[in-house]
Amino acid sequence: MAKRLLLVTLLTLAPAAPVSGATAKGVGASVQGATVSGLPYRYVAITPNTPYKANSRRPSDKFTVVGRIDKRGGWLGRWWYLPGRYSIPAAAYDDRAGGLSADGGTLVLSRFSWIYPPRTAGLAILDTRLHLRHPRKASDRRPRHAIARLSFPGSFSFDAISPDGSTIYLIEHLSPIYGGAYQVRALDTKSGELLPEPIVDPDEPEERMEGTPVSRITSPGGRWAYTLYSGHKRGQWDRAHEPFIHALDTVGQRAVCIDLPQLDGHRNSFQLALQTKGRGRTLSVLNRRPEAARALLAVDTRSFEVRKPAPAATASSGIGPWPPIAVFGATAVLLLAWIGLRHRRTDGAGLAERR
Repeated sequence: MAKRLLLVTLLTLAPAAPVSGATAKGVGASVQGATVSGLPYRYVAITPNTPYKANSRRPSDKFTVVGRIDKRGGWLGRWWYLPGRYSIPAAAYDDRAGGLSADGGTLVLSRFSWIYPPRTAGLAILDTRLHLRHPRKASDRRPRHAIARLSFPGSFSFDAISPDGSTIYLIEHLSPIYGGAYQVRALDTKSGELLPEPIVDPDEPEERMEGTPVSRITSPGGRWAYTLYSGHKRGQWDRAHEPFIHALDTVGQRAVCIDLPQLDGHRNSFQLALQTKGRGRTLSVLNRRPEAARALLAVDTRSFEVRKPAPAATASSGIGPWPPIAVFGATAVLLLAWIGLRHRRTDGAGLAERR
């Protein structure tokens, strides 16, 4: 009864709670939210931390609730319960909407672990179109459950999901050091099995992948997942190395590594961000520092060619920032032209009177 009361209280506060956390009558709770463009709902995962059971190791003491919140009215439309501590994963430091497929039908949650790298990967795959159902009697045919929980050995973290939710992509960490070597693996959602071969760039099949995911953005429709990695040299964490973009085709199960030698030696990699423009045809690398916010590079998402971005216009009239002397000269020319025109009109009028 106490658990059900806590559940109702947390779900009631979820629409107004910040993404980073919530508090209900002295009970702490971890709250994460995920949504996609065009979806009228936001999915919120809540894991309460009850003080009076904080030291208990029983599985029943930890549970997660996922609620579907309407963006317009903020009302709770549906909710699901599952035992254990799970959270909506993020693929990069600035990503807050990972785990949800573009069609809104599949939500991936990661099981919480205090150990890094985790020895066992735990995922919960939620079919948002189904209710949480159980058979009424043991003899009844078990219905399709809304949540499928997977567990398999190895160090894995969430990377991306295909638009229809049929394929989930995971990062398999090959090094005990965070930001070390990794490879991308594909998991079939229906069977719950990992595909045997990693997803690699066919042009660089032997390229060693390592780095820290800094920024993530997806193309319109969710087919392509672009991740900006801050590169580093092995054993030289204090020295920046060449960043790169990992472009993952979540439908075609292929990858393209886009090297960014133009940013080699950039010491503020965590100030970089990705942005798509022109319906996803251009991928921009931004410097998001407030004092120097600007586009550094532009990537053509069809050819993956990297170029310097075109200079942005700074005035609505289309006139660039002229030097003061040029502005003064232009003003003087316009003033002299106006005076000359007035004199011509005056002389013309006097000549007409004399005639």
